[in-house]
Amino acid sequence: MDYQMEELLPIVSELAQKYAGYESTSITYEKAQSLMEAVLFCLSEYNNSYSNSLIQRDISVKEQYNIGAELLSEKVENIRKIFNKISIQFEDFGVKCLYDTVQKGIPQFLKWYDIKFCPQNTILTFDYPLFIDCSSLTGADAVYKYIRAIQTEQKFLGAFDRNYVMSILEKYNSEYRGMVENICGIVLTNIIGHVAIKKPFNDTGFLYEEYLQISKVFAGKSFSDIENIVKELIKKMVSKFYENDMDMLEYLCCETNNIAVRIFTANQHGQLSKVFVS
Repeated sequence: MDYQMEELLPIVSELAQKYAGYESTSITYEKAQSLMEAVLFCLSEYNNSYSNSLIQRDISVKEQYNIGAELLSEKVENIRKIFNKISIQFEDFGVKCLYDTVQKGIPQFLKWYDIKFCPQNTILTFDYPLFIDCSSLTGADAVYKYIRAIQTEQKFLGAFDRNYVMSILEKYNSEYRGMVENICGIVLTNIIGHVAIKKPFNDTGFLYEEYLQISKVFAGKSFSDIENIVKELIKKMVSKFYENDMDMLEYLCCETNNIAVRIFTANQHGQLSKVFVS
């Protein structure tokens, strides 16, 4: 929704007084601009959370702002709950970037996030990459989307033996502990090879004959065909091992394009062993 400046200024002015402790209304231009952004952020939260029919009700801008701030508070609490839940059995497999971003970064966000004066500040830098892009979001919106994806990745990886996952990572890159790369994608790619030829996950290492089997699955297929095959294999895996978890399916399928590119290229050059490593 578009707001008039005269609707926003009273809210910003009230925030400015609270920020200055009611002792002075003199704040810097930069801070005043930041407070305006804070108000607009809360209003955006309200608008994005309610249907058009509800938004069009006769409700003041101040009420919309207050509801938006409350929604942000609830979102932060959900972030805290998800973090507490995944922290119980969080596994970073020795990858420093993953550990630092989640186990150090999320607590810092929860400690310093300021709904009242700067809800647009994300605080985190999201150094550990995901299949999805959170860059279009800021503040609690970005962190909530991020930690839900981390939760999905932890559920996916948690279904496999720790040594199996670490074996894949070790063969992919012997210095994987220091890499800034999504480990879920590395493991998922390898799992595609297992599912494609119905190879048990506890049966590590692909034999020469098995690489030939995988090659036949994708041989003569266009890139689009391979992408569709990968999607179907992911669906089959999610249905069988994750009780058809739709959130997981949607998330994992975000990586199908990258996996298809690697398979298509590797199969053309007889290099599938560089894609399916364990």
